[in-house]
Amino acid sequence: MAINTAPRPGAPSDTIPSVKWQSAWNFERIHALLIFGLFILYGTFRAFENNYYDIPRMFEAGNFLSADGTVPHLLSPYYSPPLHHLSFWPAFLSPSLLLLAFPGSFRFSCYFCRRTYYRAVFGTPPSCAAKEVMKRSNYTGEREFPFYLQNLHRYTLYFIMVFVFFHWLHLIEAFNFGGGKYGVGVGTLICAVDTVLLSLYVGSCHSFRHLVGGITNKFSASTRTMFEAKVWKRVSKLNERHGTFFWTSLYSVGLYDFYVRSVASGAIRDLHVILISR
Repeated sequence: MAINTAPRPGAPSDTIPSVKWQSAWNFERIHALLIFGLFILYGTFRAFENNYYDIPRMFEAGNFLSADGTVPHLLSPYYSPPLHHLSFWPAFLSPSLLLLAFPGSFRFSCYFCRRTYYRAVFGTPPSCAAKEVMKRSNYTGEREFPFYLQNLHRYTLYFIMVFVFFHWLHLIEAFNFGGGKYGVGVGTLICAVDTVLLSLYVGSCHSFRHLVGGITNKFSASTRTMFEAKVWKRVSKLNERHGTFFWTSLYSVGLYDFYVRSVASGAIRDLHVILISR
């Protein structure tokens, strides 16, 4: 029996959606390669620079001049927690070289990030309607070294939660302008945006969702308290936007560090309004 496979007149072509999906997927790959590359280069530069990251510390050392007698208490997120405040920390050793390893391992083992840079670098796994760019018969996923180290992601969550805690401490400190003066500046606002976005990124993480859900692999109302169920559902709603929080928090951390460096180096001045003066 003969079957007519010709498309009906006026029927939409199947090739058009495929072309659109392929173009969108290629754009995602280029965007990821560009942003990851710039982020790694800039982060490496800042880690080895070992300067212009703690404005109050620079003011105490006489390297930061304040025209109006105020000193914005801003600390670069690349140098937080402030290990350089420890008395035994050597001045020649950049603390960022150690600190960036923790948020870096959390980000690059993130499930969303894995999907993004696997596609960007290896061209696999393909998107729904996109063709696989690099077909490999020996592809084994994350069952070989070093890819199976990605499964340590849930343990890097505990470290990044410490970093989030210090971000909130630094945000409170960002309202301090020294000499009993408190207010709000551009740096305060950027610090606030970065802190909130980082918190949303970590709070929408798949591993955090698993943690607040009781660390069980199967959801069941009988195995969770009412509180755990409510928290799990709220985190699940955040998880739907995990990719958005990944990118926005990545942009914000770079922007905040760049702003702190610009103010600390004297390239720009922090615009602010003093609300309380004692």
